Amino acid sequence: MAKIKQTFNPSISGTRKSSSIKSISFFDNEYIEEDKSPIDLFNAKKQNNLRLLGASLLNPTTGAYTSLAAEKSAEWQQLSNLLILGFVSSVESYFRCVIRRLISIDEHSRKLSYKHMLPYGAAVYHHTSLLPEALLESTSFHSSKNIKDTVNKFTGISLNDNKYKELTDIFNEFDIVGHLRHCVVHRSGHLGSTNAMALGLDEHYTYLEKPIHVDLPAIQEIGLVCENLVRVVNDALFAEVLLRSSKYFDWTGDLRKDKKNFALFFNLFSPDSADKDKKLKSCYVEFIRVTSAKVKTR
Repeated sequence: MAKIKQTFNPSISGTRKSSSIKSISFFDNEYIEEDKSPIDLFNAKKQNNLRLLGASLLNPTTGAYTSLAAEKSAEWQQLSNLLILGFVSSVESYFRCVIRRLISIDEHSRKLSYKHMLPYGAAVYHHTSLLPEALLESTSFHSSKNIKDTVNKFTGISLNDNKYKELTDIFNEFDIVGHLRHCVVHRSGHLGSTNAMALGLDEHYTYLEKPIHVDLPAIQEIGLVCENLVRVVNDALFAEVLLRSSKYFDWTGDLRKDKKNFALFFNLFSPDSADKDKKLKSCYVEFIRVTSAKVKTR
């Protein structure tokens, strides 16, 4: 008689409930991207993240609310980790948006984009204005190296440390934030050996496999690092793109004639403000001055 094979199938984890998950229900088909500059979109996301710092926890016994940032709790640790992801994600969104729109209006960037592969599905279903976004599907912007490589690849602009001294320290600080993000995403918020070595193993070895603890001032500092990076890079990209535009735009020095083309670049990089027209004119005059063209004031 054949021996019946016994199986060990314990059920100690609790009762399992049925689930029915459909991916299509997770997306907002009504969404339309706001007609704002990439830096304005970044600022809006930054403010959303900062508002979360005011989140409170309800005490079911007393009915009182306690600020999560005021105490070292498991809830605050979870929220601060999510905010790290939110800040880095807002930086990534900025770069995707600015590169996509540059490809649409900047001749040099557009020509560079021709040689890059595009998924067939994107070519079939993407709206024309969003097609450049599909070129960035396999890219990431959570480290200084990734940012420099991708910006150069799609725009031809080198964010060289020797040229932009201010970026050196900012990129170094952003890389620290990037390693924290990696710990949150891949190590459940704990410090792994790879990130410890990148941050400096001699200083960080005692924190191996210990959780990230970010207090309120630290999370605000992380937000500031991301903001500084976007602002400095935004200025650098604007300057580089505008200066090389003389190769294919015949700037006349007359804003009345040049405004249509100049506004394309200015509006892409300039945050919205009450005196935006005044800033555009001032920027145009400075641009024409440094490019040695004659400025017509009337």
